[in-house]
Amino acid sequence: MKRLISAMTKTLLALALKPLLKAAEVKASLAQERLRSAIDAFPEGIVFLDPDGRYILWNQKYAEIYHRSSDLFAPGVKLRDTLEIGIARGDYPDAIGREDAWLSERMALLENPGTRHEQWLSSGRCIMVEERRTADGCTIGLRVDITQMKKREEGFRLLFEHNPVPLLICHGDKILSANESALHHYGYSTPGDPLEYMEELFHAEDWHDARRSIAGDCVPSDRIWRQRRSDGMQLESILFTREIQHEGQAAILVSVFDVTERRRAEARVQHMARHDELTGLPNRAHHREALSRIMAELEAKGGSVAVLMIDLDHFKEVNDSLGHSIGDALLVAAAGRMRSLAAEDVMVARVGGDEFAMIVPFGCDSRRATDLAEALIEEIGKPFKVDGHGLTIGATVGIALAPIDSADPESLVKYADMALYAAKQEGRSDWRRFTAEMDVTAQERRRLELDLRRAIREGELVVHYQPLVDLQSGITDGYEALLRWHHPERGLIPPTIFIPLAEEIGLIDVIGQHVLQTACRQAAQWPDEIKVAVNISPIQFRDSRVLQMTAQALASSGLRPSRLELEITEAVLMQKNGGVMATLNGLRALGVGIAMDDFGTGYSSLSYLLSFPFSKIKIDRSFVSELDLRPKSQAIVGAIISLGASLGMAVTAEGIEEASVVEYLKAAGCLQGQGFHFAHATSAEDLAAVANLSRAAA
Repeated sequence: MKRLISAMTKTLLALALKPLLKAAEVKASLAQERLRSAIDAFPEGIVFLDPDGRYILWNQKYAEIYHRSSDLFAPGVKLRDTLEIGIARGDYPDAIGREDAWLSERMALLENPGTRHEQWLSSGRCIMVEERRTADGCTIGLRVDITQMKKREEGFRLLFEHNPVPLLICHGDKILSANESALHHYGYSTPGDPLEYMEELFHAEDWHDARRSIAGDCVPSDRIWRQRRSDGMQLESILFTREIQHEGQAAILVSVFDVTERRRAEARVQHMARHDELTGLPNRAHHREALSRIMAELEAKGGSVAVLMIDLDHFKEVNDSLGHSIGDALLVAAAGRMRSLAAEDVMVARVGGDEFAMIVPFGCDSRRATDLAEALIEEIGKPFKVDGHGLTIGATVGIALAPIDSADPESLVKYADMALYAAKQEGRSDWRRFTAEMDVTAQERRRLELDLRRAIREGELVVHYQPLVDLQSGITDGYEALLRWHHPERGLIPPTIFIPLAEEIGLIDVIGQHVLQTACRQAAQWPDEIKVAVNISPIQFRDSRVLQMTAQALASSGLRPSRLELEITEAVLMQKNGGVMATLNGLRALGVGIAMDDFGTGYSSLSYLLSFPFSKIKIDRSFVSELDLRPKSQAIVGAIISLGASLGMAVTAEGIEEASVVEYLKAAGCLQGQGFHFAHATSAEDLAAVANLSRAAA
């Protein structure tokens, strides 16, 4: 009976608990599914192992990483067993040839988790393995695919080690690694040479700034750092830095660009640009820069300074009679004497062919300048012995004082020039100080400036045209636009007078635009085969508006761009302005021709032909006018004509006044010429009447 009751009790209890157990199983299943869904969402591979290393749960990423072994994964299967089968299949390249050892090492890591390690698979992937033990003895494993990171590291290593650029990896002052280029660059190429600290590479005065910059990964990209080799040789470098990870720690990658030779070359070029090649003295540009700086200091701190302009008397006669080599040697000797007379605070410069200048600081007594002028005249007046020739020349000096005469550098130089001119007029080998009476020219200039402004307002400036003649046929195929000013009181004022004035006072843009628009408008009425040439001042290129101004003139007139030629001089090309080349290329792209005017008078004319897009060369009139007198001029003109032909550029000879010159130019192959022999410049109205120059006539 008791047994029956006991059995009935157990049965009733089981029936009562069954729904509860079922509910618990459902909850457990739901929890497991939720856990699986959660870990499947992770981008890393995750696996759960029981205390015996058997699989409990894993996510899809884990199965994807070990896809060659995923068929072996099942709850209750030991990880060790899957590894053994995977080794046999060749899934683990590092195990090949040492299978047992590899498996032992792997199981040791599993039994003592906490250390990350890398695992290469036969698929070429590299997996970072990290495992942690839970409180109940289970293991949670994390698998991260670091293949791309390893490839980047390998690429960085190859790029670092074999890079021709010196590269350093540092942490603070400590150098962690240096590539072969860096070792060689700093003179540590011998194995065993110590290269441990960044401080060893820097000039002592630069190290403080360099240390702070490198530590903050903010090295200025334009800073030139003074560095040194192991043998003490001085280097100059530009450094670029970036933060990287090196062997698990933050570090700085330093790229070193050696600019030592470039800086030396720049220094040589800068010296050449600021110094006279023959005498080694500062040149005109250097002299003007120094004077401007000194005058600015005078304005701020007070003081006085004198400018001496010095002209060598009778030098031209020596140069012409004995040749340039003797003349050059004489200039060097004269420069040496000037330098020997000048104290350390006196600047001596060569500002022209036989023209020199001095900047002389003085206190309250200006006699220092006059005493130096007298000493110069005496010293230069002594005979020179040059290449066996006994030569006697002299020196004439003009003096202007600042701030007494002017506080403006340009004015001071002008005043010294005025004084020099006065001394030469009164007799050479003497000196004069600038006086107010010498300022008549300056006053005249001011009056002329007012008249020029009025002339622009009232339309007194007119455009005339001089023919450009085909020398072979005698037919006019173009005209050069030339500006004329008929002053109501003074009559015809030459362009050589008012154009430089317009450039100086800022009116050249207005005048240049007027000439260009007028020439294009009037040329548009001529026959289609007739071109027009317009001179462009170097000043007009300073604001890069020439291209826009030309396009507007062509558009408003309807003149075809190929019928317009713009004439420029070497002064345009000597401007240190990156926009000049862009403007010239833009004009050529527009279809406008570019002619180099006054070719042969500048020292760099030939080199500019190769650098700028010219379509024509105009031989300067100084060579053409002397064709009958000087064989050298014939040689120069012939060479220019041949040069133009070889470069595919048209050549025009300016200043033709004699029929014999025309015949010589024709025989030499020159295709075009202009000058008084053919015609003077005339107005558009007279030109149309005389030459019947109109579309109707065409």
